[in-house]
Amino acid sequence: MASKQIHLPEGIEDHGPLQRRFWAAQRVALIVFAALLIACLLGAFGRGGYLSRQETTSPLGAVDAPRITRWNASDKLRIAFAPSPEDRVVYVDGRFFQTFSIEGIDPPQKATVVRNGLTGYVFSSDPAKPTIVVFRLRAQLAGLRASTFGIDGQVTEHSLFVFP
Repeated sequence: MASKQIHLPEGIEDHGPLQRRFWAAQRVALIVFAALLIACLLGAFGRGGYLSRQETTSPLGAVDAPRITRWNASDKLRIAFAPSPEDRVVYVDGRFFQTFSIEGIDPPQKATVVRNGLTGYVFSSDPAKPTIVVFRLRAQLAGLRASTFGIDGQVTEHSLFVFP
């Protein structure tokens, strides 16, 4: 019995390993796109969405920072100081000022200090209740950004993506 040969149309090659890898990459890209689309439709990445903000807590208080924002859009950095009879200091590094311009601070700081290359904003603290400080920010540069900020000596690295 003679073997049957399959004749492919002109310009069509047999499905080799390269073609199969290309199709696999297309499937992975489609799955990632679908997952991101569903997350966006559910509000996970929108302003105030649970994936658009990052909260860091410590015994000194909590820092609620944006993780995703838009270029030239207003955003807020919220800091909640734990009750304390001593003044508290919020430290930020130079990369923070490259990424954001500070439009306002509520309540206003008592003083500004510089220590170890970090700029510190000194705020009064209430011994009876937490103190909330809000930095009103405007993103200046698009792209993946990182900066260091935190309360008193507990500063940490934070990453942020600024959409153009």
